[in-house]
Amino acid sequence: MTAAHARTLCCHECPAATEYAVHHDRLLTVDVDPDELLALLEMAVTWHELDYGELPVLGPAAWLTFAETHRWTHPERAERAFSLAVDIVGRRSAELSPEPQLATVLDLVRG
Repeated sequence: MTAAHARTLCCHECPAATEYAVHHDRLLTVDVDPDELLALLEMAVTWHELDYGELPVLGPAAWLTFAETHRWTHPERAERAFSLAVDIVGRRSAELSPEPQLATVLDLVRG
């Protein structure tokens, strides 16, 4: 049994542990591994630009719950990392949303 399999077995109650096993185990190290922290932030920045639909990755909608339901060596660092990643995705969503078009006076007069 590999270390990755052992870690996944420790999280048997976490749905992501089986569905997204590799990504799950990588996310578990964001508080101690700078490369994985950067990978999470890169994913957040590119979430709306790249198609992650075909990859077995846990998406931003689940990141905060993931952070809350796992044990961390540095809990504050993990919370900050996931909160920042979710904020990045959210800000990018807001930028991509079309702004509502305001009617001009001519539009209102024409009916």
